[in-house]
Amino acid sequence: MPPLPRGFHLDVARRIQTTLAGRVVESDLISIDSVDLVAGIDVAYINHGSTEIGVSVASTYSIGKSSIVEWSCWVGSVTFPYVPTLLSFRELKPMVNAYLRLRTKPQVVLIDGHGRAHPYRLGIASHFGVCLRIPTIGVAKSLLYGKVEGTEGPVLDVSTNEVIGWTIQCAPTKPTYVSVGYGISLDSAVNLVRKLCVGSQMPIPILRSHNTANNLKKRITKMLEGDSTIEEIDRECKASMVDYLF
Repeated sequence: MPPLPRGFHLDVARRIQTTLAGRVVESDLISIDSVDLVAGIDVAYINHGSTEIGVSVASTYSIGKSSIVEWSCWVGSVTFPYVPTLLSFRELKPMVNAYLRLRTKPQVVLIDGHGRAHPYRLGIASHFGVCLRIPTIGVAKSLLYGKVEGTEGPVLDVSTNEVIGWTIQCAPTKPTYVSVGYGISLDSAVNLVRKLCVGSQMPIPILRSHNTANNLKKRITKMLEGDSTIEEIDRECKASMVDYLF
C-alpha cells in the first residue's frame, strides 16, 4: 500500500467520519416518483511513474428518455491510497469535480461504493451527499461490512443486526449492494436502483460512467506516453464534453 499523505492522522479521519455520519438524512428529501435525472459516478486510475491519476466520469440518465443525456469528466492526480473504510478520502475529490462539471444537475446521484453500509456509517456515497447536500445512493459490487442471507434481502450490522443496506439481483448471478447515501430512504433507494438495472451488476448510470472512464483511461495512457501533461489532458477532457451530449 502506498504511504498515507504526510500529516494524515487516522484518528482525525475517524472523528470526521463519525461527525459527518451524524448528519446523514435517511428520509426522502425529494419525491422519488418525480425523479427523472439520475447520475452515476465512477473513477478509473492510471499509474504513471510515481504519480497516480484519477479519471472520474459522471453520467446523467433520463428515465423518461431511457438514455444518457449528458456526461462529464475530470482528470487529476490522486495522492491518497486505497485504504478499506477510507475510500471517500481518496475518491471524493475526483467524484465531486466530475459532478460539478455537469451542466444540468441530476435529482439523485448513484455512487460506485457504499453509503450507510459501512462500519462508520459514512461510505463514499454518504460522504459525498453530506458535503453537497444532494440525494445519493451507494451501489456496490462487493460487501464491505455487514452480513447477508440469501440473494436478496437486508444487509445487517454484524453487531447490532440493524438494517444498513439491501442486496438486490441486478445481474443474473452476482448481487448488487444498495445503501442509503444521503437524503433518501432505503426503500426508495432500492426501488430506484431496481428501475435502472439492465442485466449488469451496476445500474445503467454507473455502468455508463464505468465504461467511459475505462475508455478514457486507455486514451489518456497513450497521451501520457507523449508530451501531454495532466493539466492539458484535463482541459481537453473538459472541452470535449460538449461533443458528447446526446
